[in-house]
Amino acid sequence: MSARAALAAMIYREGESVDPLFAALRDIISAQGFRVGGLLQEPCGDSIFVTELGSGRRINLTQDLGACSEGCRLDTGALVEAAGLLAQSLASPPDLLLLARFGRVEIEGGGLIAEIGEAASLGVPTLIGVGAMREPGWRAFAGDLGETLPCTLEAALEWWAAVAPKS
Repeated sequence: MSARAALAAMIYREGESVDPLFAALRDIISAQGFRVGGLLQEPCGDSIFVTELGSGRRINLTQDLGACSEGCRLDTGALVEAAGLLAQSLASPPDLLLLARFGRVEIEGGGLIAEIGEAASLGVPTLIGVGAMREPGWRAFAGDLGETLPCTLEAALEWWAAVAPKS
């Protein structure tokens, strides 16, 4: 079997929900005695919350732009706060880093790019949710250093078995 990349994207299609899958993966890996860090996303009505796993801090990533607005609702200040918590957690790296989304902001070079790079430099296995429409941007970012997985718990567990720290 060929070596697996420690950086992987779980590609999900519109209508597929990667969030419960990531939560289940976190529970399984934690039950195995490994430390899981990262940001898990939780849609709630019109808002999107992330929970930073190290601190348990829950952050609303959306801003209210008012009635009939059509602009991007991402609260960049909240994203910076989440990135800061994630950076702090990498000071004592987890065994697995889960990041709910790789989106437009990361494709444009912002968002969590620095933290993804830091995790890679530390050798932390990192799994990121990537929407199918963002897959080309992911591939441009990750190049040969990352791989893609189908959106299944089985695929994630198979990848984890190959990249998990060995004691």
